[in-house]
Amino acid sequence: MNAIALSYLLLAAQMGLYGILWSLTAWLVRSERLTGLLGAAYSLCWAGALALFALRGTLTPWLTYTGADVLVLCGFTLLWGRAYCFDRGRFPWRRWSLVTLLGALLLIWAGPAPEHMDLRLLLLALFSGVSGFLMICYSARPLRQQLGTPLSWLICLLGLAAILAWGERIMMAQSLPIPAQDFVYPSSHNILALLVIWLLTIALQLGQLFMVVLRNTRKLNDLSVRDALTQLLNRRGFEARWRELPAASRSLLLIDVDHFKQVNDRHGHDVGDRVLCHLARQFTDHMGPSATLARIGGEEFAILLPGEDIANAHGRAEYLRSQIAATPLPSEQGALHVTVSIGVATSQGECLFELLKQADLALYLAKRRGRNCVASQQDLAAQMS
Repeated sequence: MNAIALSYLLLAAQMGLYGILWSLTAWLVRSERLTGLLGAAYSLCWAGALALFALRGTLTPWLTYTGADVLVLCGFTLLWGRAYCFDRGRFPWRRWSLVTLLGALLLIWAGPAPEHMDLRLLLLALFSGVSGFLMICYSARPLRQQLGTPLSWLICLLGLAAILAWGERIMMAQSLPIPAQDFVYPSSHNILALLVIWLLTIALQLGQLFMVVLRNTRKLNDLSVRDALTQLLNRRGFEARWRELPAASRSLLLIDVDHFKQVNDRHGHDVGDRVLCHLARQFTDHMGPSATLARIGGEEFAILLPGEDIANAHGRAEYLRSQIAATPLPSEQGALHVTVSIGVATSQGECLFELLKQADLALYLAKRRGRNCVASQQDLAAQMS
């Protein structure tokens, strides 16, 4: 066994370790189970192919040539399938099976005969090129979401360069004499091909594992700052958003659902939950992207409006109240009319605690006025004067 063959054997062991890592990912991270299983299958296909590369000359050619080529072909199709699954959450089994079966049958038909080497190389080049292109296409969106546009383009270009280098090595082999076409033949071309394969596997495996870890870390972070029912920010997320905003004019709408306990008592807590989700959708639809929406209590919500003075905030609160009152929630018992009371306050440099206190006083004034209305700091001042 020459040095190149031994290197392929070591690389096969490395791919086997990646397969174990992907299997652990599938076992430990339920939301990434299919991605982990596909990553393990891809890694094990390549581990088997690389081990068969290394064993050429010691086992039957049907196994070390045809068998290895079929595993490489399966590995490439699993490569783009894993990226597809990571992006879309599912795997195109029927498409993958048909294409892979067709390619495998062609490789088996060609067999290990040296005179069919050109056909085998052409098939592998075709599959590697198409799979690499599809992998980059399906990786672009999650990369952009996780890392931003410039870095995602850089990673995609590096992946494309590696795939092209691999394809170029396969196509170049067609112009070499028969012994030199073999991947384990000791030549400068094969040393370069081995280096490309090694770098490509490291980049693909660690890059994809990093993406899985990053996405799930962000999911956990998002769960810690969002309300599980309405998907709005919770109290912790709302306070974090307050700290991120510049200390300019900021208005706060504090919203309480009118007679919410009666809704739960009459219709059940499941309908109560639907009411809260219905209100969250109303807030999202009518308050615009600049507003920070949060559920800070059982039936209490807060909306932060950056750059709004008290008059504008009062007007937007009145508009929101009227839209909610005019949009009943359909239910099994008929249309359920929901109203809210809103307290409005504007920051004059106070901390969030003081702003919430002022908005809470205005909210209680709205309730004393009969609910389904809006009250603000100005109303409080007028009442006290």
